[in-house]
Amino acid sequence: MHKKYAKQGLVVITVALDDIKEDPPAKDRAVKFLQAKAAPFTNLLLDEPVEFWQKQFRFVAPPCQYVFSRQGKWTQYSSDKEEIKHDEVEKLIVQLLGEK
Repeated sequence: MHKKYAKQGLVVITVALDDIKEDPPAKDRAVKFLQAKAAPFTNLLLDEPVEFWQKQFRFVAPPCQYVFSRQGKWTQYSSDKEEIKHDEVEKLIVQLLGEK
């Protein structure tokens, strides 16, 4: 979706939650994956315990997506609650990109 809507203002940020203290090669795997996908957006690696991000981000396990409006309101899509329907996410993105 980033390639499709970037010119309209879509910004994508990914956050990897791999525990690099427990699994040091996880960082390299994440970088290789993102390079293979030619991910031209901001990619972060969160170096926090599982309990922290589960509480702060309100989900149990990835994947999870947040869509933010230009006004800062957000909608969460989390696979631990129900299947993420990417067509619904895209529909919301298109709607929000049309707002000023």
